[in-house]
Amino acid sequence: MRYTLHWGRDNARRIATVAELDGLLSFLTTVRGRDGAPHGVDLLPAGATEGGLQLGLGHPQRAFAIWLDGAAGAGRGSYGIDDDLEAWPEPIGFDCGIEVVDFKPAWTRVTPEQAIRAATEYMVTGAKPTCLRFDANV
Repeated sequence: MRYTLHWGRDNARRIATVAELDGLLSFLTTVRGRDGAPHGVDLLPAGATEGGLQLGLGHPQRAFAIWLDGAAGAGRGSYGIDDDLEAWPEPIGFDCGIEVVDFKPAWTRVTPEQAIRAATEYMVTGAKPTCLRFDANV
């Protein structure tokens, strides 16, 4: 199955292999978005307009992963959480394309490595990643 990775206001790339995904996500962890913020990215099946996995990458110690349930309608998401990871002490801003959005500490209880692992698992299975606990009530 092919996927599309979207980031910034107008950037998108079709992804066909895990190696391509890992390479692009690794690159995005090293470059800054709007106002110097880390990137928020959307990973969707090619041609899809909703659902998928949203990730925040580029902060040296924290990330976010949101499972977007396309079947539940727009705006329905669950935040990935590592229960062994304490909340970050302050919000972290991520470039989400249209604007930089501050993510609450409870939303960034994921390491960058875990976010990339979640993306890889999603690409391989097409299902919600199991490497994190997802909670819609955070």
